[in-house]
Amino acid sequence: MKIKSLIAITLFSASFSLFAAESNTGTIEVQSSIQAPQKALNDYEKIMTEKVWITTEAVNEKGNKVPADNEQVSNYFGLAEYYPDGTFIMFTPEGKQKMQGDWSISEDGKTRTLVAKDKEGKTLFTRDVENITVKDTEYTYRIYPNADDKNTYFDIIHHIKK
Repeated sequence: MKIKSLIAITLFSASFSLFAAESNTGTIEVQSSIQAPQKALNDYEKIMTEKVWITTEAVNEKGNKVPADNEQVSNYFGLAEYYPDGTFIMFTPEGKQKMQGDWSISEDGKTRTLVAKDKEGKTLFTRDVENITVKDTEYTYRIYPNADDKNTYFDIIHHIKK
């Protein structure tokens, strides 16, 4: 009788241990498939995150300020937030959301890439800009109205919103 009880207890313990191991493994697999690993941010990307950037001015190639309502620069004015997970969101100066998607800055800090996406995550367009300044309190990039003419450009200047 004692042997039968020991066998039953042993089988029950083994079954329970096996079930627990399978359950834990299943949980780990599900969690790892949900939590995709984040890429490490480079030094330039670290500067951009955890802040709200506001466009403060646009300046042409001659150093002259260009009004925010100028049709060549007006779309670049607003607010932007860049998140450590590689996503971003942008708003108009009035606070209306205008763009969202993925972002990155090249390792050398010279290029910022935006991949704008719709609400379903479908890519709308990709835009690369030449970075001029990437500092803790200022971010400036250059746009060219005509990609074939590097003599005519606008520097879009951003500071941290206070």
